[in-house]
Amino acid sequence: MTEMVSIICPECGFRKDVHKNMIPEGATRVSCPRCKQSFALNGETPAASPPPASGQASPPPSPPAHVPPVVASPRLLTFSFTGSARDYFGIWIVNTLLKLLTFGIYSAWAKVRKRRFFYGSTTLHNQPFEYLADPLALFKGWLIAAVAFLLYALGSRVSPLLSMVVGLVVFAGFPWLLVRSRMFNAANSSHRNIRFSFQPDYSQAYMVYAALPIVSMMTMGLLTPYTLFRQRKFMIENSSYGATPFVFTATVKEFYMASLKIVLAFVGAMAPLGIMFVLTGGGMAAAVAGSSGRWAPKGMALIPLFTFPLVYFIIIVYAQTLLANLCWNATSLSDNQFKSSLRTRDMALLFVTNALAILFSFGLLMPWAAMQLTRYRFDKLALLANNGLDGIVAAAGSGPGVSATGEEIGDVFGMSVDISL
Repeated sequence: MTEMVSIICPECGFRKDVHKNMIPEGATRVSCPRCKQSFALNGETPAASPPPASGQASPPPSPPAHVPPVVASPRLLTFSFTGSARDYFGIWIVNTLLKLLTFGIYSAWAKVRKRRFFYGSTTLHNQPFEYLADPLALFKGWLIAAVAFLLYALGSRVSPLLSMVVGLVVFAGFPWLLVRSRMFNAANSSHRNIRFSFQPDYSQAYMVYAALPIVSMMTMGLLTPYTLFRQRKFMIENSSYGATPFVFTATVKEFYMASLKIVLAFVGAMAPLGIMFVLTGGGMAAAVAGSSGRWAPKGMALIPLFTFPLVYFIIIVYAQTLLANLCWNATSLSDNQFKSSLRTRDMALLFVTNALAILFSFGLLMPWAAMQLTRYRFDKLALLANNGLDGIVAAAGSGPGVSATGEEIGDVFGMSVDISL
């Protein structure tokens, strides 16, 4: 059996076990792939040559032996979520009560408290994330959003034309709101004291979030996979961690293949239920009339009616899980690859148990449900680090530098601008 040799860098502690026969004969020094320092192999220094005898010429120096660099094997950096339902319940119940008592004025502080809890409870390689937004900045954006919403609400009573104009302006501004919201949240998010950032490209935002959805509807949905591809690519490749941008390597073909799987799963699951619905004489009508159909026993007519919603729900979860895995697995950061392994069965079970818990607790178990879902998602996410995160530096001039108006207008008008994978 080949003997293994441990090579340890005295500068940074990097360690690599290699086969002894992989080390060239006569090699005395090695370069660390992490800190780039050169050090004596196994702590040894080359033996000094004896001085030449008097009158003899010094022998020519021997050429240095070629020492191959030690290549670090990829490391799997795991995400984890450590938040507890008990801690979040205290934050959630206080936020809810204060927002009600202050007629929404406390919303900015509630949002910051919630996000700081979720960010601080999320770690990558045991290093937590941070949310750094100032509640006052969010409050200023909330005031602008509240004024716009009052104009919209009052306009519907006083002047329907005013209400329609405000509504159209907000709707037409959705791509702008989305970009501004992404810029604000990225600039106020950090990991290892390095902030994230989002580069604004408003023309592309209007293309992928306004023009392409309209064209997709005109093509009866045939361009929907392409639209989703462009939207995910826009969001990921305009995002950066410090001075390092994220890279999205998925292709349009992969999105069309994923869409085909979703369609086939839907047809494969719904077709038997449709056939059963026809054979039982039209479902509920047949059951009420006391007829169970020619080929089905009495009571079979209700099966399709109760099964349709469940199957539809599972297909929706399957689609979300498939697309989330596709997007995460095609995202990288400086040769470090994300890995997502969400499972439809687990996600569906979580959604069902969470919905039942919230329903039977009259909403009091919402914090518990949020903890369950968030913990599972991060347990199934990791970063395959080829180069690691040590070489990533903060971007020059990185900082907030953007208002929270887009973030708050989207919230007040109920428009989802918090787009994620």
